[in-house]
Amino acid sequence: MGAVSMADATMLGTIGVAIANILLAALLTFLYVRVYGRTKAPFTLGLILFALAFLAQNLLVVYSYSTMMPYVSSALEPYLLGIGILEATGLAAVVYTATR
Repeated sequence: MGAVSMADATMLGTIGVAIANILLAALLTFLYVRVYGRTKAPFTLGLILFALAFLAQNLLVVYSYSTMMPYVSSALEPYLLGIGILEATGLAAVVYTATR
């Protein structure tokens, strides 16, 4: 096995953040489905779709980055990681709010 380059480490970090985002979006979906079961509020259906969209997007991110890693420009990788981290921060804030 060879050494992992900084570019590969950045992409692996980006994939790791996307996996964390999948877990956060799945938890958010679970929370919203539970709220909908209790309230039957139509607004909550929109929140469920919102969470499912994040879930689908991050599943696609993990798949596409995993399969296309050699084709992603190393100049883009820090930005992709930053976008993932910002998304994780936002999802974590929404999960925190939904559990209060």
